[in-house]
Order: sequence, then C-alpha cells, then structure tokens
Amino acid sequence: MKTIRETKVGKATIRLVETGAGYTGLVFVGGVIKSRIEASDADDVWRRLHDEAARINPGFFGFDGARARFLRIFHDGFSSPAYFREERDYKLAAKEKLDAKVPIETALDGEGLGEAVLTVFYATNLLSP
Repeated sequence: MKTIRETKVGKATIRLVETGAGYTGLVFVGGVIKSRIEASDADDVWRRLHDEAARINPGFFGFDGARARFLRIFHDGFSSPAYFREERDYKLAAKEKLDAKVPIETALDGEGLGEAVLTVFYATNLLSP
C-alpha cells in the first residue's frame, strides 16, 4: 500500500491509499478512523472522502437541513415575497453587472477575467475583499 494524497479538512485528516486491488480512502479524527471508502477510481474516492469529512463536522447540516432552513426563512419558497425582496433582486442586479463586464461568450473561452468578475462581486457585496 502506498499513500497517494493526504490533507486536513477541518479537524479531520483524509488519506488516499493505493492498494493492489484499487484505492482506499480513510477519514481520521484524533487518530481514529471515522470512515473508510474503497473503489477502483482514485478521483472518486478523493471526492467521497471530502464529503465524508464534511459530514463528520458537527456544523454539517446537508441538503435537507439547508432546505428546511430556507423554508423557515422563506415560507413560500422561491415564490415568497421576502425571497424576492431579500435575495433574488440583488442577485439579478449582480448578474446584469456581470453580463455587462464579462459577457457569457467571453467567459466561456476567456482568460484573465478574474479581476473583472471580482469587481462585480465586491461592488454588489456578494464578496468582501
């Protein structure tokens, strides 16, 4: 067996090991194995290791938790007037600015557009510098 990759994900350590039969992935927390994944594709194991490490985090709430939280805030989902007022409108405004700065045709094959994109995000408060 040979370790191919290893990194920290929060308090967990994930390790990808090549075995004679394929790949094994391990998630450790405090030196204890919390999860083990075996498959024939190294990239698939590495991705799944990240997912497992996220689930181990006590702050993880997953898709169902995110959906439940969204519906607590916006009772009518995407049709909620509060959603339009608090979320959708500023995102559409940011998209308009982004389309003006970096049209989709340019973005598909363009290079060096990072600064132009970030200026839109900073200007619309989607990111802070």
